[in-house]
Amino acid sequence: MDFRPDENQVAVAGLAADVLGHAAARDTRGADGEDGWRATWADLARADLLGLSAPESLGGAGLGAEEVAALLTEAGRLAIAAPVLPALALGILPVATHGTPGQREQLLPSALTGDELIVGALNEAGDAVPVAPSTRAVRTASGWSLTGRKVAVGYAQHAAHLLVSAATDDGAAVFVVPAAAAGVTVAPSPTSTGAPEGTVELAGVEVPADAVLGDSTDGTVAQFVRECGLAGAAAVADGALAGALALTVDHLRKREQFGRPLGAFQAVAQQIADVYIASRTLHLAALSATWRVGTGSPADEATALAAHWLAAEAPSAVRTCHHLHGGIGVDATYPLHRFYSTIKDLARFVGGVPQTVRALATAHRDDTTSADEAGRFLALNGAQRALQAELRAYFSTLMTPEERTAMLVQRHGEVFRDVVLRMGSDDRLGVGWPAEFGGKGFGPIEQYLFVNEASRADVQLPSVTLQTVGPTLQAYGTDEQKAKFLPKILSGEVHFAIGYTEPDAGTDLASLRTTAVRDGDHYVVNGQKIFTTGGHDADYVWLAVRTDPDAPKHKGISILILDTKDPGYSWTPIITADGAHHVNATYYNDVRVPVDMLVGVENEGWKLITTQLNHERVMLGPSGRIGALYDRVHAWASEQKLLGEPDVVEALARVRAAELINELLNWQVAAAEAGGPVDVADASATKVFGSDRIQGLTALLEETVGTHGDPAESSTAEVLQWLDVQAKRNLVLTFGGGVNEIQRELIALMGLQLPRVPR
Repeated sequence: MDFRPDENQVAVAGLAADVLGHAAARDTRGADGEDGWRATWADLARADLLGLSAPESLGGAGLGAEEVAALLTEAGRLAIAAPVLPALALGILPVATHGTPGQREQLLPSALTGDELIVGALNEAGDAVPVAPSTRAVRTASGWSLTGRKVAVGYAQHAAHLLVSAATDDGAAVFVVPAAAAGVTVAPSPTSTGAPEGTVELAGVEVPADAVLGDSTDGTVAQFVRECGLAGAAAVADGALAGALALTVDHLRKREQFGRPLGAFQAVAQQIADVYIASRTLHLAALSATWRVGTGSPADEATALAAHWLAAEAPSAVRTCHHLHGGIGVDATYPLHRFYSTIKDLARFVGGVPQTVRALATAHRDDTTSADEAGRFLALNGAQRALQAELRAYFSTLMTPEERTAMLVQRHGEVFRDVVLRMGSDDRLGVGWPAEFGGKGFGPIEQYLFVNEASRADVQLPSVTLQTVGPTLQAYGTDEQKAKFLPKILSGEVHFAIGYTEPDAGTDLASLRTTAVRDGDHYVVNGQKIFTTGGHDADYVWLAVRTDPDAPKHKGISILILDTKDPGYSWTPIITADGAHHVNATYYNDVRVPVDMLVGVENEGWKLITTQLNHERVMLGPSGRIGALYDRVHAWASEQKLLGEPDVVEALARVRAAELINELLNWQVAAAEAGGPVDVADASATKVFGSDRIQGLTALLEETVGTHGDPAESSTAEVLQWLDVQAKRNLVLTFGGGVNEIQRELIALMGLQLPRVPR
């Protein structure tokens, strides 16, 4: 999997940024008046950017949707007023990709020079970018007759030709309609940006038989044009939100209040981090959609997701940017309002939240792809899909109903150990570990598949041991430690707890007070930890201790591996809100730890802690956890015959959207991890997104089941009980592994290079 752009896409983005940068400097909404966009369009034509997707034989570059999307994103990043969506994504690209040779020769030459516009006309009142248009095309003796009304047609007043979607007796098709044809009228309509737009009335418009784009009436070309519109809108919005974020970050660095930059205030860092997450997730959704369209892969669900995420997330994110600017942001001479207006128009174009969530609910799942794996590749390959199916089948039958019931309240202990031993004996625990340490030698993507499928099946993994302690030992452990622990971790025989949090050192972990004093060939440990997950059943505690009390608080910390059989170790249970015993207060009274159980270098344990926490944060946000919610409630709704209820459909679609976005975040982090350490900002963003979303989605599904179900009926009672346990269990996710407020500060600091929030 590879999220990086290829050389062509980098070159297009760079050239587009240069050309459009000059256009932005001209202020096309200013002195040039209403038709200022024409100068920008001419600039793009002179740079050969209008012909990115056109065949080389007609003067184009012979590229595709991904390169066009790169141009659209740069236009959005600068909030440029130009017909990039209606005339490039919905005009030149469909003609270049699916037009007959005659249609290409007729339409493209004048379009590539910028002399004429071909614009898409898809939207209808009450149905944005429709799958089944109400506009009708009827065969006549000489061709076709079109009747209907199209709304929100960008630059319709300036178009030479319209690409009109319409229903035929065979299926949906797209027709090339001269804008000046008899029966075509255009009524101007308002836009937030002020860009030209209109409603197109088609009153028995006669077109010849060869006006059908690609000579296709089976819906294939019409679907492609739909997908171009949705993916194109997301690409522009991706750039617009990124532009608004960059402008706001620059403001937060420079603007000072109370003697320090705005970005150094915690409340500001929290809000701009959420904009970062919205921008990051919209970028991934847009990237996935345009990649699928560009490679000819199934794109129905990906484009529906991108449209929904645009409508659901981008407007509020830009409003936050306005809020953080204060009065400066609403000044008409300051560019921020252009980004807001651009996103408002795009959200309206795709249908807003209500329609996009319904469209996502009915979209066909994009489960397979036949795309070439060379270059950018944003899907599981064949081997990974096979592994995913294998793991899903494995985890679905791993536990008996009795074991599942027992682990609702006893998350660690005999049942858990038995399950983990089975995974070990089945050789399942080493999916993502290097072969040199006994693993299967797969990469981070396969490790994510393992974690996600276990989460989807609600199978508890030995996460602390397998995914945090194990990788840190591989990087920092001695040869003796690796030989002692790694094989037993993979066999499921050994379990670790992590001893970090203390009564007075939670979020401020570096203030920990548990001490380890060197005494010959041992350390003597004294202190207390709290909320130690699995501490009552663990074989060892991965313990953070202070070995130099005189050093600054982030220094003088070490990591020890403490044997829980030592008589000085004890614990008391903490029963959590879900009724389960899985955390404890743990006590260390003169516990003796051999010096050879020091991990890494004495007094340099903070680096190990942050390395471990980055792994933990990523693993706290698996998409499979959200997928489990979807699967369970969808199965219940199907059994109850509720899948036709609008609120049930909408609730499930919202869960599905979050799962897909979370999956893209997981994949992006994993793909980057394959080339180096986990990025701090991305790890924190994944953790914040996954933990915040699952809490809200669980509440939504509890309301949905509670509204439609009878709690006295057995299957409904079972689902409600399961949801209740999940809701209470998942409370920990927003503060476990590092409280989300600190994660947002890390995003602001590491991802946006804003000043550190003072303590």
